[in-house]
Amino acid sequence: MYKLGIITFLLINSLVLCIASPVDSVKTHYKNGQFITYTQIWVNASKPVINDVVNDYVYQTKYDLDALFDWALKGLKLRNEKDDLIIFNFKSTKYDEKNDLIKGVGDVEVPGVIEFPDIHVNSRMTKSVLEDGRLKVNIDVLYSDAFLKKTSAVFCANSKSNKGAWISLETKVEFGWFFNIFVTQSTFRYIMEWRFQRMMHNIKAEAERREKLEHRSAK
Repeated sequence: MYKLGIITFLLINSLVLCIASPVDSVKTHYKNGQFITYTQIWVNASKPVINDVVNDYVYQTKYDLDALFDWALKGLKLRNEKDDLIIFNFKSTKYDEKNDLIKGVGDVEVPGVIEFPDIHVNSRMTKSVLEDGRLKVNIDVLYSDAFLKKTSAVFCANSKSNKGAWISLETKVEFGWFFNIFVTQSTFRYIMEWRFQRMMHNIKAEAERREKLEHRSAK
């Protein structure tokens, strides 16, 4: 839940994740109890701008969640917005620097069925630059009660030129006992897949906004 913005981000094969195909896409399949989603989007922004956007995403996930909701998590319905199927209320994150853990707290409710208040999720987010220049962010959920059983993700930015790049996100989500029964493949698309895709479009929009601002200031 909490790494939608991130991630909530999952590692199948980081090499595959960073190889771009020619069109924007989103696809989910179910295997061995896990929902695996791959999303990729073309961004009309330079590598330095995309890098700055990703840096802000990582920093704000750790230290300033409200700021993240202004752009990356905007429109994802993660703060108690009404929904017939499932309601998320992502309350807070706190960064434990000593153990390099992002500690998230939130509520999950299936209206009229069950509510899980104050779910705790501990995750680790690691940003790196590969030898070929590709930007990668690994996100791993190390602890979660009730909602998630096992979750991880990989975000990549693969710049093709100074004018643009493919950004991709692959996630693996395995739910806890109740939601493992409750969530089907069609349900997953409704409650999770569109949020991954929307978040990626939010990142794209922010990068392209900053790119335009840079061009204006350079004139």
